[in-house]
Amino acid sequence: DDSYWWQARKEGEKTTRAGLIPSRALQERRILHERTAKEPNGEAKTENDDFDRELIATYEEVAKLYPRPGVFRPIVLIGAPGIGRNELKRRLVARDPEKYKSPVPYTTRSMRPGEVAGREYLFVTREKMEADIAAGKFIEYGEYKGHLYGTSGESVKSIVNAGCVCVLSPHYQALKTLRTAQLKPYIVHIRPPATFESLKQTRTKARAKSTFDETNSRGFTDDEFQEMIKSDERINFLYGHFCDDEILNGDLTEAFEKLVELAAKSESEPLWAPTSWVQ
Repeated sequence: DDSYWWQARKEGEKTTRAGLIPSRALQERRILHERTAKEPNGEAKTENDDFDRELIATYEEVAKLYPRPGVFRPIVLIGAPGIGRNELKRRLVARDPEKYKSPVPYTTRSMRPGEVAGREYLFVTREKMEADIAAGKFIEYGEYKGHLYGTSGESVKSIVNAGCVCVLSPHYQALKTLRTAQLKPYIVHIRPPATFESLKQTRTKARAKSTFDETNSRGFTDDEFQEMIKSDERINFLYGHFCDDEILNGDLTEAFEKLVELAAKSESEPLWAPTSWVQ
């Protein structure tokens, strides 16, 4: 017995020799080692903000999850800030708004002129939202300019129960609450082109506006492109093993066509999923 390695064979290859899979304990040691930096005084400093035992990449028992008529898996798009996942979500919903829907977010800020309650936002008091956050009712939330914003789990469930496809583009850390047997999300990692040069070229050609600029009036800077690539690598390292597929978003039209293809696949084909989702 070896606590650091497991033996396994690929399905359908019973005659081949068993291979080795790193155990959770070994993966934890690896990640902690890679994320430990030496301070000038020689003491080790560990950056542990995203490190969760339940998210360690190791073997997960899987089985085929078959589509159920009228019950669609939520489509979850994760990716680095500025990569274009929100635009892909917008296009998918616009393609068939009766079928694809995004949950209306909650906020504690006041309603602005021209807004309609329940259309742009669901407006609630800070006390109510803080209580619901404490009760674990939000799949993601955050604060911006003194106001809370968030998406509730019930909003996702209500779209699924209505026979529609829920489309989300949350922060990648929301996978901790989204990836459950109850929701069974189909997760797609939206990724940048392979190199800095191609990322910059595609965004410049498309005259893409920086999502880091509140006025949305300028293009991306080189530093923002570099940060996009760095963030993508971090997401892939920490959460890539949870993704069902990925899309390279170089040309937006091609990326959207790929998303439409994957959406149809998630609705019609049996796909591998954790065994606990099938039981």
